[in-house]
Amino acid sequence: MTNFQFSDCKKAVNQALFRPTADRKAAAIKALQEALELVTNLEEVKDKPKASKTKKRRRKTTKRTPSQKVADRQELANKTNEVGPVKPSKKAKTASVKEAKASLKEMDAKNKAKKQSKIEAKKVAMGVSETDRVASLEAKIEALTQCLAMHMETTSLPSAIEDSNNVPF
Repeated sequence: MTNFQFSDCKKAVNQALFRPTADRKAAAIKALQEALELVTNLEEVKDKPKASKTKKRRRKTTKRTPSQKVADRQELANKTNEVGPVKPSKKAKTASVKEAKASLKEMDAKNKAKKQSKIEAKKVAMGVSETDRVASLEAKIEALTQCLAMHMETTSLPSAIEDSNNVPF
């Protein structure tokens, strides 16, 4: 009975109402009995508690007239942010210079330790000691100066005397 169609039941009852014959009455009664049986076999569940009917209804807003809009704009333009007199608190807050100095020293020590650890981490990551780096840089400088000296020798300008002998004029 899970495939029961109410449209079939309604059709059978309507046919019996408008043109009652014995077959149509029997078909309508059979369809109604199936519907009744379907409803009685339904499993009952607990009712959900109904919400209270005292819901607040939203108030209907009306459109503002042009004069109201102008008045609102003027009111906003003339509005000031006056708070009133400022009253000092009863207990004035005071800063402790000693605590501030101690905190500053502590922060400096932490920053110094961080900086030192970063430098040491870089050294370890590079895998080269400071003296090795300096020696490597000195060797590179020496090689560059030799290269520059050789370049200067090969591209030196001819002397002024040699130039005066070769002049065709």
